[in-house]
Amino acid sequence: MSAQVIVLSGYGLNCEEETLFAFRHVGLDGDIVHINDVIDSPKMLEAYQVLCVPGGFSYGDDTGSGNAFAQKMKLALWDNLKAFVERDTLTLGICNGCQILTNLGLVPAFDKAYGKRDIAVTYNKSARYQCRWIDLKVAENNSPWLSGIESMHIPVAHGEGRFMMEDTTLAKLKANKQIAFHYVTPEGQPANEEFPYNPNGSVGDIAAITDESGKVLVMMPHPERGMFTWQRDDYMEVKDAAQRGGQEVPEESDGLAIFKNAAIYFESTLKKSA
Repeated sequence: MSAQVIVLSGYGLNCEEETLFAFRHVGLDGDIVHINDVIDSPKMLEAYQVLCVPGGFSYGDDTGSGNAFAQKMKLALWDNLKAFVERDTLTLGICNGCQILTNLGLVPAFDKAYGKRDIAVTYNKSARYQCRWIDLKVAENNSPWLSGIESMHIPVAHGEGRFMMEDTTLAKLKANKQIAFHYVTPEGQPANEEFPYNPNGSVGDIAAITDESGKVLVMMPHPERGMFTWQRDDYMEVKDAAQRGGQEVPEESDGLAIFKNAAIYFESTLKKSA
C-alpha cells in the first residue's frame, strides 16, 4: 500500500482538488478532509503519511494571511500536529498553506522547537496582489521534497508572500540549509529582490523554507498549477521549439517533481522496511 495523503479544506482554502489530483497523478492516494472533521477526530492523522495545507484565502485573510486558520489548528490540534511531524512523515504548505504552517511555527523549528514563530509572511513590497509565472532555483538543502530538482518555472498568486525575519534567523536558515527555493531571473541569476523576478520583495529572494529535517516544506509558489506543459505561460514557445526539433511536446512540467519526490520517498521507505 502506498502512502496516504490528507489535504485539508475549509474556511476559504480553495486549491484542495488540484493538489490531491497532483498527488494521485504520481501514484499516491488520499483524501480531502475539512479541518473541522480533523478537529472532531484528531487521531485520524495517524492514518496518513503526508499532510498538505493547500492554497486559498482562509478566513478572507482578514486577520493576516493564514493567521486565523493557524490559530484554529494550534488551539484544537497542536499535540496531534506535533506528533505527526515528529513521525516519519512529509508535510507541505502551499501559498496560504505556507502562511498557515509558518504562523504555526512548523518552520523553521530550529532545534526542533516546533511552535515557535520566528518568521513572518507579510504584504508584498508592491502592495499589490501578484499573479504571475516566476523562476526558482533550488538552494542547497536536505529536503526529500526537492531531491534531484535544480530549478522550476511555476506561478505565484498572493498578496502576502514576503518572507521577513531577523538577520540572525536568516543566517541560521542559510547555515542549516533550510532555504528551499530562491527567486531568480529567467537566466537563473539572483533576483536581488528586484520586481518582478522576486514578486513580493522577500528577504534574500526566499520563496520556500523547511524545518531542520527537510520534511516540512512551505512554499509561496504553486506547483499544482504548473503540473503540465499546457498550463505554462510560455506553452506556445515550448510547443514551437519541440515541433521545430521534431520532438514530442512533453506532457509533464516542473511542478510535478515535488509531488513525485513524495511518492519516491515513501517507495524507498517501504522497500527498506520490507
